[in-house]
Amino acid sequence: MIRMQDVELRRGRQVLLHGAGLTVHPGWRVGLTGANGSGKSSLLAALQGELTLDAGSIEVPEDWVVAHLPQEVPGSQRPAVEYVLDGDPELRDLQQRLERETDGAAQAQLYARLDAIDGWGAEARARRLLAGLGFAEADGDRPMADFSGGWRMRLGLARTLMTRSDLLLLDEPTNHLDVETIVWLEGWLARYPGTVIVIAHDRRFLDAVVTHIAHIERGTLTLYSGSYTRAEARRAEAMAQSEAAAAKVAAERAHLEQFVRRFRAKASKARQAQSRLKRLEALEEVAVIRAARPVHLQIPAPQRLPDPLLALDEAGVQGDGRVRLHPASVRLRPEDRIGILGPNGAGKSTLLALLAGELTPDVGERCPAPDLRVGYFAQHQREQLDLAASPLMHLQRLDPRATEQDLRNFIGGLGFGGEHADRPVGECSGGERVRLVLALLMWQAPSLLLLDEPTNHLDLDMREALGEALEAYAGGLVVVAHDRELLARVCDRFWRVEAGHLSEFDGDLDDYARELQERRNEAVPETSVPAADAAPAAPAQSQKERRRAAARTREVLRPLQKQADRAEAECTRIQQRLDAIEAELADGTLYTGDAEAAQRLADLTREQGELRSRLETQEGEWMEALEALEAARADAAGDSPE
Repeated sequence: MIRMQDVELRRGRQVLLHGAGLTVHPGWRVGLTGANGSGKSSLLAALQGELTLDAGSIEVPEDWVVAHLPQEVPGSQRPAVEYVLDGDPELRDLQQRLERETDGAAQAQLYARLDAIDGWGAEARARRLLAGLGFAEADGDRPMADFSGGWRMRLGLARTLMTRSDLLLLDEPTNHLDVETIVWLEGWLARYPGTVIVIAHDRRFLDAVVTHIAHIERGTLTLYSGSYTRAEARRAEAMAQSEAAAAKVAAERAHLEQFVRRFRAKASKARQAQSRLKRLEALEEVAVIRAARPVHLQIPAPQRLPDPLLALDEAGVQGDGRVRLHPASVRLRPEDRIGILGPNGAGKSTLLALLAGELTPDVGERCPAPDLRVGYFAQHQREQLDLAASPLMHLQRLDPRATEQDLRNFIGGLGFGGEHADRPVGECSGGERVRLVLALLMWQAPSLLLLDEPTNHLDLDMREALGEALEAYAGGLVVVAHDRELLARVCDRFWRVEAGHLSEFDGDLDDYARELQERRNEAVPETSVPAADAAPAAPAQSQKERRRAAARTREVLRPLQKQADRAEAECTRIQQRLDAIEAELADGTLYTGDAEAAQRLADLTREQGELRSRLETQEGEWMEALEALEAARADAAGDSPE
């Protein structure tokens, strides 16, 4: 097992961890969470032996093989598959020794060991990893220099997964991955037999992968069992309890201070005042656990919302000797909230740039409303900021007529309060620069927001704040993101882009994930099964009928599912209020006989009775909705074509 004891880590004068402890048992998959700058990556570097602790110890079994993501992947002329195979050092050692060995007996031993580690199937495994991470079949033989930075990082991930490791350390493995590849990686990690410690800012990824959460806050490590969602709920409970305890201590402190002030000077009460003063000095402060939400995003309401906002009329884009986006016709209206799905390189960013007017169609037309105001977030925009200028100065350049105080108030809500507003952008982190670009877009009150991977470099709290802002936004929205939690939260329709072709996707993200899995199950790698053994493809007409039947089923199930979800959410809300009332009723001060306390007790008791009645009714509606949903699913299964 891994044992951390009294760990202290510093960055300059800043204390990241102090007296932190954690035990990780074999086979656990631990998500390491915490705000940006809390020390997650530093702790992972210490586990890798790349960073020395300031105090304490970390014990990892000596015989464990540790694999971790490389920080850089070289752009050499070496074939990609050879770089991935380097992830198995024992394999490479055996191959090199076999090339040098001339003694027959020694060769036999080496071949036996090569057979034991399935060295003969290593290249097939490497190519399957590349395929899972989105590479084409021929990409394994291409030089590494042919790939862009994002694809090289995928090569680094493939090499890491190739290692026959006991401990896997992953720092933001979902960066540079699309939804399709993240779904594949979730499945791979779920089957991995070793121990995993992973840093990720993708809620759904963590929920799908981890068995535990280790949360860093205020220099300490807290371990929670279960998913990230479960850990977050337990943190919320701890926050509520600590706030209640702190409020109780504060009330007692105020009462004692008032007594001391009133009677300390009176001889008859002096002894009692001194006694209360001692109690006051002995009263310990309660550390309140607070939600780390330093930012608040709010997108101003658009001044105008033309309808339609924008249309494409058989518009297409060509470039680099190929069709980047085939001609397509779409119409965007103010109420549209659309997520774009598809693998990297399929044309999603090209479509967004065309909608934004950054690209001119080579065929067809882009037809914007005359008074359309577009807010376009592109992945490269944070690199175009003036590194010498401050966040405040960027806003002043954008709107010279605005008062400095108004701009400071606005940007302060995005985490650029006080001196941070005047600090050069060159000193800001990647996440802060993304926030600044979002602030510049939001200040303009766009009527159409086009967002291309806005969550890159944002932590979980900032992603939550962005989701809240987009939910409340009054204009049209089109977003490309690999964060499925954000897509599910803010989008009610989906488009799909594949090989430059745009189409409507009739389903939700769960449908999309199932379709991806079905495709993977149907695709049999040539390296593992001969083509002659592959099952024949289903007739095109049969596939079309299945898709139509699935669409009809979704149309029937969707309203029933929403009804059940609404009922469940209402039950949860009522139960939470009942829990809060029961906690308040446990407070002994309600039973002192005081008139105000008696009235409060009566109000709480009455509300408790009303809520219990409502909960019983709501739970009945929830059960009915679930029964109707199950019946509809059974009917759909019975009617599905063979």
